Amino acid sequence: MKKLILAACIALCTFVVFAQSEGDDVDKKLRVGFNLGTNYSFLHSKEPLPDNSEIYQGIGAKIGLLMDYSISGRLLFSPKAELGFNNSGIETANNDDSKSTYEVFPGSLDIMTHFVYRIGDGKSVPYLLLGPGFRIPLDNNPKITSEFRNKPDLAVDFGIGLENRLRYFIFAPEIRYSYGLLNVNENPAFQTLNYHNISLVLNFK
Repeated sequence: MKKLILAACIALCTFVVFAQSEGDDVDKKLRVGFNLGTNYSFLHSKEPLPDNSEIYQGIGAKIGLLMDYSISGRLLFSPKAELGFNNSGIETANNDDSKSTYEVFPGSLDIMTHFVYRIGDGKSVPYLLLGPGFRIPLDNNPKITSEFRNKPDLAVDFGIGLENRLRYFIFAPEIRYSYGLLNVNENPAFQTLNYHNISLVLNFK
């Protein structure tokens, strides 16, 4: 986590210095940037789990790249690619009092195609976002895990944000909910698992 925070800080400083040197107009039709944030996982099982198993979930982090393309004065097309470090899975108690863990998306590549609608005009403009997302599980080496991996997921994302136009760049915090549609489970001990999460993301453009 410390390495992630350090990398994010370096990226932010680099972006700010570049923006100051360039001095580009924030009203460009095409803008690029990066984001970083935190998320909370919601793992859901449609069928009852075995008596010795339970779901755990918690806080994770994410960092990514983004692009904004202005379709009109209020409507944007905003594709994103983010690395997610999530915290969810199922713990199972064994007969010898040990526990085995089936982790769900401990690491993922999230590719999203959001449409953003600005509400109003000015230097601080609220907006709504909606669009599909595709979540790809990444290989990981946890300390305790089963040999089973996860399936890719298709999700619907929706959220709200506030676009703040500063002198050299745009700062846009947003809250986003990702609703997973597919069964991501590959562990035969369980049946159907759906993965959702809520994120607080800081966008720098």
